[in-house]
This record gives sequence, structure tokens and C-alpha cells, in this order.
Amino acid sequence: MLSAVDPVHAGHGLSSPLRGKGVIVGIVDTGIDFNHMNLCDETGRTRVRAVYMPCDSTGLSPVIDGDTLPGSCYEDPAQIAVLTTDYRRSSHGTHTAGTAAGAYRDNGWYGMAPEADIVACGIPANQLTDINVALSVRYIFDYAERVGLPCVINMSLGTNEGPNDGSSELCRVFDSLTGPGRLCVVSAGNDGNAPICLHDRIGGANDTVTTFIRNRSGGMKREGYVSMWSDADQVHRTRLVVINRSTGVVEYASDMFSHQPEDSVFTISSDEDDAFAEYYEGEVSFASALEPRFDQSGVLIDSCRYHSYWMFEVTSQAAGHLLGFQYVADEPLGLSGWCTNEAYFYSFGQDYATGGTASGSISDLATTNSVISVGAYCSRASYIDQWGEAVTYTDCNPGDMAAFSSYGPDERGIDRPDVCAPGQAVLSSANRYDASSIRLRWPAAAVVDSVEYPYYANQGTSMSAPVVTGTIALMLQLNPKLTPGDVRSVFSRSSTRDNFVVNGDPLRWGFGKLNALSAIEDVLNNTMLPGDVNNDREVNVADVMALMDIILDPAASQDAATMLRADVNRDQEILVSDINCVIDLILKQ
Repeated sequence: MLSAVDPVHAGHGLSSPLRGKGVIVGIVDTGIDFNHMNLCDETGRTRVRAVYMPCDSTGLSPVIDGDTLPGSCYEDPAQIAVLTTDYRRSSHGTHTAGTAAGAYRDNGWYGMAPEADIVACGIPANQLTDINVALSVRYIFDYAERVGLPCVINMSLGTNEGPNDGSSELCRVFDSLTGPGRLCVVSAGNDGNAPICLHDRIGGANDTVTTFIRNRSGGMKREGYVSMWSDADQVHRTRLVVINRSTGVVEYASDMFSHQPEDSVFTISSDEDDAFAEYYEGEVSFASALEPRFDQSGVLIDSCRYHSYWMFEVTSQAAGHLLGFQYVADEPLGLSGWCTNEAYFYSFGQDYATGGTASGSISDLATTNSVISVGAYCSRASYIDQWGEAVTYTDCNPGDMAAFSSYGPDERGIDRPDVCAPGQAVLSSANRYDASSIRLRWPAAAVVDSVEYPYYANQGTSMSAPVVTGTIALMLQLNPKLTPGDVRSVFSRSSTRDNFVVNGDPLRWGFGKLNALSAIEDVLNNTMLPGDVNNDREVNVADVMALMDIILDPAASQDAATMLRADVNRDQEILVSDINCVIDLILKQ
């Protein structure tokens, strides 16, 4: 497998293999097949220890700290055994779960942490709201606390909606729940080749910033949103315009909107505005708000950011006209904006207009330091389908950055993502109950006890994130108290920086390519107290006794993490020389 995880599983260069035992991998996703055999152990028993579905009403609701959460949780093996899926129109969550923690090896497409316990939170795609994601993260961490195990949660989801400075509600949930042994991994997003970001500056009262909207597929329809933020609490004003592409003349202009009363929405409709109806059929709506503002360390400051928001779903009625938005302000201020990935900021060659860029396309959920953000590189150009034919990705140069991988900097000026991992033509398990997918080009299904378990290839930072999640599970097996900052530091020292990384855009690559073996070695050497064999964060006689027990009875069952900690001098053997090392460390204290 890529990312150098095979040597970790086999224990090559280590005193013992690591496979994630004693660590929880949480999955917050959609389309999870809770009983796919890829989520079982080698005996066929499920490793899914708990399931939470915030939109389900068929089971008991979880209670955390006296709060009854919506939805249903299942923690009894018999209950879990009869579950099917949270959503029958996707395989996304089954794929990410398999990449992070899949254990079926006969087809070669196993996961990064095949012995980890799994807690799966399934949410239908149309219910992937901030509140449901937050509830799922809270549930998973609560379960991990109850069973006394470290935990890393994979969230292969994201949005460009938000301030992109770590201050959104969901980012603050991550901030409040993560910490030692409680980690979250998020995908960077898939807009790295799309001009969905706008960065410009209003020079003062006599200046106007103009931008136009173009849909991803071109054509006459314009559908999506534009979210624009001032760089301070100063209010910008904005209007909808229709401009003749040939002459540059504004042929339609709405009123100029500024800060609206809370929860108020102003709508421009072709049904009610005859002048607008000459050019476009449909609706455009406007709203605004003053949002809290945070400094670079994430601390709330006594200031706000003004935020205006346009939503639109219109079809052109007159060729040669451009739909756009204009922004003005009384004083100089900076503007940062994002639009939906189905619409782009575009200048259409007009020298007075501002077009979009992919710089800053990082998902809003990835803009807090309490999570690990993951970009994607091209890991495989093709695979063999069930008919024995090659399916080839024409836009893939193996080893190079995936064109779609989103990147920063965020609005605090911090470069994102943290690290990159394989994200193109990634093969993993599929949802047996997914009725929406066309399976003709899928690889061969695995058959166990006469039951077919499908697999498929997918691409995106959704696929690269669980590679990192599973690697962090291996790291937590060694050091259950790792913090997000610890993990980021490990990746800064251990990631591979090959020619693609060194000669590529540093904004896109982060620390480089994930290297699981180097990360494990770094955890051993840099995040753990040398000689702390029993992992009690002290080096004393108890560690000497632990070593003696291992040496005197090498056949005794020892967990992999203890064996690795016991190899104090890192010679891949556990001998009296390791005891001497610990004694020397004790004497030097």
C-alpha cells in the first residue's frame, strides 16, 4: 500500500507490528454499510463497536452529560448486526471507513488501521448539517471516553461557506472537543482547480469591485451563492447588475444593499421585477450579518466581520449579457469571497472586473488548528474493473498533486492543508445497499460465505483524509495522548518531500506526502519519554520491571505498543541492553 504503511503493519524496522489495536476510528459520513465484511476482523466478527445516526428514529437516543441527543445509537453487537445503512444512495462512508480501518486483505485493498475499533455515524447526504456533524463528533468522543480508548475521527466532508478563519460554529465545536487522544481529520476540499475565491480591495468611496458569475458547465443558467466578507467590521454595500458584454453598459441594476435587519431576506424575482425579467428568469436573494472575529490564535476579539450573501437560480433570457455583483464602501477595505463549486467568479475578459482564483479554496472546516487537514495527490492512474479491463484517469500524473485538491491560505494567513495523501483512483469498500451507483466499471466484488461485498474506485480529498486518519490511529496506539499540535509536528518532520513536493506549490503540499513508517518512527523518537516502557509518563523502576518481565518470558502476550516502547535503544531487539538504557536514564534524572 502507498504511504509506507505495509512496513508498519509487518513491523519491519520496528520491534513489533502496529495495526491500530486499542484505538477508536470514528467515521462521520454518508452511505455506510455497517456490516460490510471489510469492517470485520479476520474471524468475520464486526469491529463496529457503536453506531449513531442523528436522523434515525428507530432506536434509543443517546444521553451525554444529561443531554438527550436526537436520533438513535446502537452499541449492542446484536443490534449492530441487523443494521443495513444510513443512506441508500451513496457508498461514500463505506469507502472512507474501509480506507481508514478496513481489514479484508484478500483483494489487497485493506485499510491503514485494520485492528482499530470503529464507531460509525451515518447521516443521509441531504442532512449533513453542522448540527448533525457536531452531534456525531460529540457522540464518538463520549463513547471513546466511556471505554477509555484514544480516538481519531475522519470527516471527509466540507464546505466553502463560512468565514474561513476558524471561527465558524463547527470549527469551534472541534476546538472544544479535541485534545490529548481526541483528534479530528478533515478533507481539504476538491476545488483546487476552480476559481471559487475572490480577493480584492475597495480603494475608497470612488472605487467599485465588480465580478461576474459563470456556472461550472457554462450555458445560460446561473445557480449557487456568493458569500462576501469585509476584512473588518466596516459594512460594504452591494448590488446585482446585468451588464452588456460588448459595451460594458449597466443595463439593469438593483437597489444598493447594505446591512439588513437580522434574519431578513430581500428577493429579486423575474415574476415581480419586469426590468430584471428582460434579462433573467428566476430569483436572486440577498441577506447579511455581522459575524464574530478571531485573531490568529483563535481568540475572540472585540470586532466583527461584515458578511453579505447572494443566492441565485436564474436562466439568461438575453444573450450577450453578464450577471454580476458590484461592491462599494465609504472607506478602503479588503474583500474575500467564496461561491458554490457549481458557480465561478469570472471576469469574461472585462478589464474592470475581478475574476476568481483557487487560492483560498480550502474548506472552512479545515481552518482551525484543532483539526488535521488533508490534501490529495495522484496515487494511481488506473485500475482493473470486474471485466478485466483498465479504467484510466486521464488527468492523473502519479506522484503529482491532484488538480482538484483545495488549498489555502485561510483568512488568518495560515497555509493549509497540513499534509497530503493518496487521493486518486483509491480502491475501497462500497455500500451493498447503494441503489444509485452504476457498477459496470467497478472492480470485482469480494465474496465471503456466498455474500458479495462490492468495492469501487473513487477520487478526492475525501479519499486522502482517511489514509491520514488511519495513520494517526497507528500513532495513537503508540502514544494515546497525542494532541493535534503533536500530530502536526510529527508530520512536519516525517513527511516525504520528493521532487513533486519540492518543485511544486508549497501552499498546496503542506508538509509533504504522508509517510506512515516515518511518522511512527518520529512518534517513538520525539513524542514519547525515552524509557517509559509502561507509558505512565515517568521513567522509574517500574519500567525496569516491565522490561525484565518481557525478557524473562518473551512468549507472554504483549501488546505491540508496549513492545515498541520496550526497545529503548531502537536496535529492534529487547535485551538486557534496554534495561541498562533505562537505568542510565533513571540515574541521570
